[in-house]
Amino acid sequence: MAERNYITAENIVVSFGEQEVLRFDTLRVHEGEKIGLVGANGAGKTTLLKLIAGELRPDKGKLICNCEVLFFRQFGDGADSRTARDHSGSVDGRELSLLGVKDRLGQEGVSGGEETRLRLARVFSAERPLLLLDEPTSHLDLEGIDLLRAKLLQIPTLILISHNRALMNAVCTRIIAIENAALKSVDGNYDDYLRLKEEAYMRALTEYEQYTGEIRRLKNAYREKKAQARRVEKKPRNLSASGAKAIAFSGKRKPEDKARSKERAARNILMRIEHMEVKEKPKEEAKIRPDFRLTDPPENRIIISGEHISFSYPDGTRIFRDAAFRIGRGERVAITGKNGAGKTTLLHLIRDRSGIYVVPKAKIGFMEQNLSQLDPEKTVLENSMAVSIQREDITRMILSRMLLTSRDIQKKVSVLSGGERIKLSFAMLFVSDINVIALDEPTNFLDLPSIEALENLFREYEGTMLFVSHDETFIQRVATRILLVKDGQIHEQVV
Repeated sequence: MAERNYITAENIVVSFGEQEVLRFDTLRVHEGEKIGLVGANGAGKTTLLKLIAGELRPDKGKLICNCEVLFFRQFGDGADSRTARDHSGSVDGRELSLLGVKDRLGQEGVSGGEETRLRLARVFSAERPLLLLDEPTSHLDLEGIDLLRAKLLQIPTLILISHNRALMNAVCTRIIAIENAALKSVDGNYDDYLRLKEEAYMRALTEYEQYTGEIRRLKNAYREKKAQARRVEKKPRNLSASGAKAIAFSGKRKPEDKARSKERAARNILMRIEHMEVKEKPKEEAKIRPDFRLTDPPENRIIISGEHISFSYPDGTRIFRDAAFRIGRGERVAITGKNGAGKTTLLHLIRDRSGIYVVPKAKIGFMEQNLSQLDPEKTVLENSMAVSIQREDITRMILSRMLLTSRDIQKKVSVLSGGERIKLSFAMLFVSDINVIALDEPTNFLDLPSIEALENLFREYEGTMLFVSHDETFIQRVATRILLVKDGQIHEQVV
């Protein structure tokens, strides 16, 4: 039996004001497909989902939906106020149990992770043919992400936006990338998409090198033909007028004829150069890094340590009970554990040096969630230079590596998006006098290109780093050690 065609879209154009967000010729979604949508923040991913869900109409073109659609919106996208409309019908108790929130239904004061699980349970209970999911891992811990992955593998047809690459790799059978308002489709999961993207980059680089090599060869040939024309055009010094006439009557080609022939050959070469297809050099990331010695880093073998750590909140909630850990110089330590286990609490204890030993020369950079360190009335570059101990060219390069363009760095912070402000905050940490970085969920609110840019900077960082994360791929690519916070203790895990 042939697979049904759920979505057919043709000649679509969607604009907001003067900004064109989407422009593509065709999109088809068939029954049984699991599609991952990727692209930079603002590229149009959520807009495309809203188009499919019928919440937006295209400025041009036509979209036909041949099935019922259920839309799990991104946390904060009006989801709480629209729960009844989004997830109509009763919630299946089995789904609540599978997601570990059966006792939280209808309760007040649920955590962000519990709220996400409740919303997912409502979605999975509805059993619609096509499921649209916009960042469903928000506020989920690793256990919650594992439960989500298992459930999505059972759902026949879906379109997923997620910055969790491990989830995309496990679930997706096709990737659609949105770049410059257009759609590009690749069969396979996210790693397949990256591999094909890298292969395309290498092909473009090879073609550029062949193009520039041929241009050099032709220009050298052109110069040589021009030089030959000038040489044969000159009359030999000892040749008399009668001798020149004798050469002419003998039938030999005149020097001026030979010169014209060389000139024509030179012009032909020039025409070949002018008609060659121009190949642009593909962009590649600059590898310049800050001079870490300027931060006056500590030379101790152990930078942070805790022994017999016990901590409880005023309401009596015990977080740590006689726990211990150590973090060595230059280590990149991922702190993992369930929601509520105490990961962020541990970061705060380290930041405040409360019951935790931190060597005196350690200067800890802790990015505040409210980004209060940013001056909204100053530009991106001015904010960066206000804290930078690096040269301006290096500061600019770090901003560039965080995907902030030369145009972006002249903008005032007040007009930046949330993701751009976060990227600026990271860049400011890297160029400041900080030599120990502590971060809580650094990949939250970043798109995949920004996460991958951040990974590259983190792997090159010469100082000590500790971060809380539920992003498996980020942990695998960045961390040199893992500390698991569980049952009041801090356990070391293998990366």
